[in-house]
Amino acid sequence: MNDHLIGIQISKFRKAAGLTQEELGEAVGISGQAVSRWECGGAPDVALLPAIADKLGVTIDALFGRDGSERLDVEGVVGRYLCSFPVKERLDKLCRLVWASVKHQLDDGLGIPEMGYLETCHPDTGDGRNRLMLSQIKTSGGILLDIHAEDLSFVTLWPEPKDGYAAWLAPKSEYRHLFELLARPGCLELLECLHCRKRSYFVAEAAAKQLKMPCKTVEELLKALEERQILRSMELELESGEVKAYELAEPAAFVPFLYLARCFMQTGMNYICVGNYDTPLLQKEKWKEQYSSRNVVQTGANYIHFGSYEKR
Repeated sequence: MNDHLIGIQISKFRKAAGLTQEELGEAVGISGQAVSRWECGGAPDVALLPAIADKLGVTIDALFGRDGSERLDVEGVVGRYLCSFPVKERLDKLCRLVWASVKHQLDDGLGIPEMGYLETCHPDTGDGRNRLMLSQIKTSGGILLDIHAEDLSFVTLWPEPKDGYAAWLAPKSEYRHLFELLARPGCLELLECLHCRKRSYFVAEAAAKQLKMPCKTVEELLKALEERQILRSMELELESGEVKAYELAEPAAFVPFLYLARCFMQTGMNYICVGNYDTPLLQKEKWKEQYSSRNVVQTGANYIHFGSYEKR
């Protein structure tokens, strides 16, 4: 067994997976010091090789520096890798995996440099402006918007549809109605308030009291948000009569919406901005009439919608 080669391979794949020596050691039942010894020229016990390969997402042949003769079940390996972490950490680990995959697998000759996660997404630039370290990548296959930092990370992948991006946009009138609603005094504050509480029905008077806003103003905002299907309502029968109660329709969309809006509003602070920007993102000739005229106000059309919304 080529002990030194195995150690080199383990070190390479461990770093690519974003794992520390301690994390790899814990996953296979040994100490971080033992992993360090492997990478400095030692070798693991043969019985540990399957567990090491699974954790690193490679074949055992790859640990010996050989192309694997078997076809790697990537979905299974990634699934086992993510399940080895506590549930609370899995989304963060998935973000790291996606970023590692993107920077290593792009085939458009972009020459993305080797980069790990940043310490912070908003370093002091000296000009008093608080901007995010946003990554933008545009290729022939689509676009990526990403922040990879210890204090904030997210990744959005946008493969270009066959009919182009424009075919799936809402009519401009829908966007105007939405943005006009969000611009109304108190609307963003109301939505922020609702996302800071557990998901449950509430009445206008309770929201008005918490926000210290006139009840009539809150009632008008709630009605408008319900019309946009951002809220849904039900009638409650009380001794004093019927009253309308509201709840958020899609509580997971608000935060990503605000993040992407902030990214759209800033410039000059991209950590990496590469790709071919000569080709327009929106191809108007692909904008089919059937999409440009449709009404896209919607809720509840998620293919998968599960999880606990009790905790904010």
